[in-house]
Amino acid sequence: MSPALPPLVCIVGRSGSGKTTVLEGLVRIFHGWGFRVGTIKHDPHGEMRWDQPGKDTWRHREAGAELVLGITPHWLWLSRRLNRPLTLSEILEEFHGLDLVLAEGFKAEAAPKIEVIRQETGLEPQKELRERWAVVSDLPLDLDVPCFRFEELEALAAFLAQRLGLRPAY
Repeated sequence: MSPALPPLVCIVGRSGSGKTTVLEGLVRIFHGWGFRVGTIKHDPHGEMRWDQPGKDTWRHREAGAELVLGITPHWLWLSRRLNRPLTLSEILEEFHGLDLVLAEGFKAEAAPKIEVIRQETGLEPQKELRERWAVVSDLPLDLDVPCFRFEELEALAAFLAQRLGLRPAY
């Protein structure tokens, strides 16, 4: 019997909203709590540069992710040419044995989402977003889900751990 796939949470938002900052902070927190975390960086435009210092996938790894995977419509980083885009569930198969997977992007997929909203990139929540569990924003927003500030990522991590049934090892 194969091990169960780890739970997945997608971090979504407009370009420049702080998705990578939120994901990086959550990886550090969950890693510090003793969880084995994997990350996925989604680039639907195929412009991602893989693992360059200071860039997203490098930041994911430096934050403590044990497995970092990048995906574009034509490439899965660990460099495997693709004939078609993979589904999120197909990608998740790469993460057996981990406790949690945090994905940056995949706003159209059926998965729990944390939406990142920053004043300078637009305060309107994405209207068609399914499974929005929470929001991270630099301004208070009156929404039907919990709203966390950027400096409250530990509270967001605790919220996610509770929703996902994860038990910290600390």
